[in-house]
Amino acid sequence: MKKIILSLFFVGAIYAVSAQDTPSADAIIDKYLAAVGGKEAIAKIEDLTIGTIAETQRGSMESEVKVKKPNKFASVMYMMGNEVMRATCDGTKVATVSGFGGNTNNRMAEGNDAVAQILQNVPFPEMLYAEYKIEKKVVGKEAVNGKDAWKVELAIPEGRKWNDYFDVESGLKVKRTAEGGMRPGGGQGGPRPDGQRPEGQAGAPAQAGTPGQGGGGGQRGGMGGMGGGMMNVTFGDYKEIKDGNGVKIPYTREQGNGQFSSKAEVSSVKINKGIKDSNFVIK
Repeated sequence: MKKIILSLFFVGAIYAVSAQDTPSADAIIDKYLAAVGGKEAIAKIEDLTIGTIAETQRGSMESEVKVKKPNKFASVMYMMGNEVMRATCDGTKVATVSGFGGNTNNRMAEGNDAVAQILQNVPFPEMLYAEYKIEKKVVGKEAVNGKDAWKVELAIPEGRKWNDYFDVESGLKVKRTAEGGMRPGGGQGGPRPDGQRPEGQAGAPAQAGTPGQGGGGGQRGGMGGMGGGMMNVTFGDYKEIKDGNGVKIPYTREQGNGQFSSKAEVSSVKINKGIKDSNFVIK
């Protein structure tokens, strides 16, 4: 009986220590924001324009996303020199026009669908989590590129979920995953990063944003499209933005979904250039 009690005691003690060693989701996110320059410096960014170049199975892809504080963005994507997608967010709705394969598709996202795209396209979505009441939960620790990373599950209330991975040592965001349906740049069922549409789907394409976060358009390529199965996006090569008071963004972003993949690199960054609100008007 004593052995059983002692065994249970040690198991309980180990569990307690383990629980104490696991930081809260808010602490992990705060460490990340500090690692990329700090909330105060990030808050000084009124607008940001990021250009990226990516190589896909279909050829070269260029994109530019303009973001204005707190939640407006406008992005355009070109493949082989031809415009294939444009998305505009006025802070409430997101209008997307795509033209893959000679077909023109128009989509309007509102409510939680618009929130998902906003969070995938702005460079620092964590700064908006309180406003959108994003639910956060640490679900464990996993290896990303050979290093331990905290896996944080994030969810829009009564909406979509995704996972962000933060390097335990540096605090930097190194990966994002989402299961079928969260395609930040173009809604559900959009084409994959190379312009291919999932079989049987006819949605708008994922944007090609900047390698920031996430996504289809914005940092990405913003937060890369997440739809049509499991989407994996990895972020790397964090560098300071010129005249950004020490703020950093990832300059490379790789995303894949099965046999389709792309790697985007930031080609240009402009900060606080006084982008006009007319860029974010949905017509």
